[in-house]
Amino acid sequence: MNTFIENFKGIVCFLILLTNTLVLATLMIPLGIIKFLIPIKSLRISFTKMIIKIGEIWISVNSIWVLKILNPNIKIDGFESLNKNEWYLTTSNHQSWADIFMVQMLTNKKIPMLKFFMKHVLIYVPVIGICWWALDMPFLKRYTKEQIKKNPNLQGRDFKEMRKSLNHYSLHPVSVFSYAEGTRFTHKKHIAQDSPYNNLLKPKEGGMALALSVIPSIKFLIDITIIYESPKRSFWDYLCGRLKNIKIFVKKIEIPKEFLNENLAEDDRLRSNFKVWLNNVWKDKDDLISAESFK
Repeated sequence: MNTFIENFKGIVCFLILLTNTLVLATLMIPLGIIKFLIPIKSLRISFTKMIIKIGEIWISVNSIWVLKILNPNIKIDGFESLNKNEWYLTTSNHQSWADIFMVQMLTNKKIPMLKFFMKHVLIYVPVIGICWWALDMPFLKRYTKEQIKKNPNLQGRDFKEMRKSLNHYSLHPVSVFSYAEGTRFTHKKHIAQDSPYNNLLKPKEGGMALALSVIPSIKFLIDITIIYESPKRSFWDYLCGRLKNIKIFVKKIEIPKEFLNENLAEDDRLRSNFKVWLNNVWKDKDDLISAESFK
């Protein structure tokens, strides 16, 4: 009986999410197209702000059905010293698609809307891909070693394209978000990586280094740590309300001044030092998860 109720709840939540997405997409997409066609920078910024407002409504509606229907027990620690008028580099551990809803619900209207690093192919996802484009999400195209070997002209092009996509974030406060692990945590991936952390995959510094290189206003890293009690963490489990008990810890970390450098992404010495610093952040995160995990 409980499984039937949970699955019914999952269907209801999915339909609400789908309806919310389709309705707000009909408002967002036309504004995104108009913004794309306008050559005047100040007007483009105004349209961006309008589109972000629609995005915030989308997150607010999602937060309502999560809190009212799923009713998770969420404990939040350390979110008091953030504001909407600062630029942030933001990261989190990644275990489930539910993580995206958690960080959006946590940060919505409290800091600038999160700009997620996204794989370029996601722009082709029907409806939602265009919405992500309208919201100025940075779409990143990576080239494999094999592709570069066949076409040497591709060497460094991914960084040039990423730099171009991030450059306009200096015009108004944003929160650039990167899942530093690059993929969702699984035990299989953890073993394959031979990760030195008990609860995390190895962090990748490339996207974060580029964001710091291009956006000089970023001074702080927001480090979000999410801990679920349930071992079942699929998106469907989330919609069904099985992720009941959740702890979220937020740290605002001042980024060392040596890394607030436009050459960070391409200077080998600086980037190596940044990688060491990020690994130390990850070590602290790993210790926190071990200490705070549900027993």
